[in-house]
Amino acid sequence: MNGFDVDRWMRRLLALPGIAVDILDRLQPVRLNDQPLPPAELQRRISGSARYPEAYLGLEPGLHHVDVGEGLQAYQVRGATAFCVGGLNVTDEARVPALSRLHGGLKRLGIRRVLMFPLRAGELAAVRATGFSSVQVGVEAWLDLPGLTFRGNRFEGARHMRNRSRRHGTTVKEIDVERHRVEIGAIYEDWLQSKRPRWRMKLLVGSPGLERPFDRRYFAAARGGRIEAFVTVLPGREGVWGVDVMCRRPDASSGAMEHLLMHIAEVLRDEGADLLSLGPCPMAEIGEDGAPRMLRVIFRMLYQSWLGNRVFGFRSLHRFKKKFRPRWEPVFFAARPRLGVLELYLGCRMWGLY
Repeated sequence: MNGFDVDRWMRRLLALPGIAVDILDRLQPVRLNDQPLPPAELQRRISGSARYPEAYLGLEPGLHHVDVGEGLQAYQVRGATAFCVGGLNVTDEARVPALSRLHGGLKRLGIRRVLMFPLRAGELAAVRATGFSSVQVGVEAWLDLPGLTFRGNRFEGARHMRNRSRRHGTTVKEIDVERHRVEIGAIYEDWLQSKRPRWRMKLLVGSPGLERPFDRRYFAAARGGRIEAFVTVLPGREGVWGVDVMCRRPDASSGAMEHLLMHIAEVLRDEGADLLSLGPCPMAEIGEDGAPRMLRVIFRMLYQSWLGNRVFGFRSLHRFKKKFRPRWEPVFFAARPRLGVLELYLGCRMWGLY
C-alpha cells in the first residue's frame, strides 16, 4: 500500500482557488491571434533590446509576444491573466510608452489581469505612472566582478565547497554545447523528473536551449570524463551576465555547483565583465517598506514555513546564494488593474504551482 502523497494533496488544495478563477474567465474568453515570428527574427528583436539577462526567457517555446515599440514583450496566458516574462527590457525613456502599448495590446485581446516580474527599483516610477501597482517580492543576488577574488573569511563557505569538489577530482570548464548536447539533455530531463511532483519555477528559469543556444554560454563540472552538473549563462547589456539554468545529477560530487559558479565568475571577471546576476531569491529580505503588512506575513510564511519550502524552496535557494556574499538588490512584482493576494496567487500558480 502506498503512503500518503503529501505533494499530490498539496497540489489539489492549492489548485482550488485557481479552478474557480478559470471558470469565471471562460465566460469572456481571450482572443489570441498573434502569428509566431521566425526564431531568428524573434532572437534578433529580443536580444537587440536586452538590458538584463532574463530578457532571453522571452525565447522560450510556447510564449506569446507583443510589440512595445523598442522591443518585444513576451508573456504567457492562463485564462484571462497574462504573465509578462523577462522583465521590462527597454531603455529608461521608453518605459512609459512600452508599458502603455503592452497594456493596450493585451486589453484588446481580452486580457483582464497583467502580471510582471522581475522589476527593479529604477523602473517603478514608469510602472506606477501607467496604472500598475507594485510590491517587493524578494531580492536579487549580484556579484560585482572587478577585483573579485573569493579570498578572505567572508567567502570561507564557498571556498570550502569548492575545495571539497576538487578533492573529489571534479574539474570545471566552459564547454561546446554541440559536443555535449545529448549528455546535457539527459541530465536536464532527469533533473526535471526529480522536481516532480514538486514544482519547478518556470517563467523564472529558462530551459538549456540546446536546439537553439543563441547567445548562451555553457559551463560544466565533470569527474572521470562524466558531466556531473552544468550552468547556462545569458548576456544582458554590455558587461552584464546572468546565471539561468543550474542543473546537477542526483549523485554529483558535493560542492560541484559552488565550484562551477565561482569558476564562471572568475572567467567573466577576467574577460572584463562588470556584473553577474545569480538570479532572484523570491520572498527573501523584504523590509517593512517593501510590502504591506498583510503581504509581508504571507511572504514570511512562504519563506520560513515547512509548507512554503516544500512547495518552492525559497529559503534553501537564498541560503545557497548567500555563500557567494552577493550584493542584494530588491526585486518587484507588478500587476494591473490591481495587486492583491489573488494576483500574487495567480503569479505563483503560473510560476509553477501546477
